[in-house]
Amino acid sequence: MQEPLRKIRTFVSILNLRHSNDIAFEAKELLKKISVSAERMSTLINDVLNFSKILDTKSAFEKTDLDEILNNVIGDFELLITQKKAVINHDRLPVIDAIPLQVNQLFYNLLSNALKFSKTDLSPVIIITTRILTEEDVKTYSSLNVKASYCEIIFQDNGIGFDKQFSDQMFLIFERLNLQERFEGTGIGLALCKRIVINHHGEIFAETKEEAGSRFHIILPLKQ
Repeated sequence: MQEPLRKIRTFVSILNLRHSNDIAFEAKELLKKISVSAERMSTLINDVLNFSKILDTKSAFEKTDLDEILNNVIGDFELLITQKKAVINHDRLPVIDAIPLQVNQLFYNLLSNALKFSKTDLSPVIIITTRILTEEDVKTYSSLNVKASYCEIIFQDNGIGFDKQFSDQMFLIFERLNLQERFEGTGIGLALCKRIVINHHGEIFAETKEEAGSRFHIILPLKQ
């Protein structure tokens, strides 16, 4: 599926390079829209492929230092963090039984969202905290095993937030709660997060108020 899209982008580029002087302004705008649409479709295909890979739970769990993974993800966003003058503070995260690649994707998507959906007039401040749930805490979640121990990790930001009535809908594949013309993306990122947490037998949910930031809660077992 990627090959036809690659050809479309290539042909559009050739037209612009070789026949720029012969193409009317209106036609150039149409070519631009074709190119943008092809690029978006390519991104969508990649995201769907990533989603299908996450569905594979055969990957082996291993002792995973969540703090090390988080620091690596923060390093991946170094340039964007500098550009946005973002501040990121985080607790020392625990070592748990996990699938490292999937946890990396989970943290990457959550941090990406926090940076992407920041306010234009305010530098992003992202605070990541963690705690061990008490036995009483665990009992409040019907899907959790009361005999297991869990950690909770919270990603909190000061961004644009979202309408809280969509707090469950946002984890569905292809659902996007923000205007496409304002923010790039395919709406798969949070669905991936949900799938990863389910793979780890945990819970994920969000709290927010519009224009008042968001808090994403991730609950993961310490041992599988």
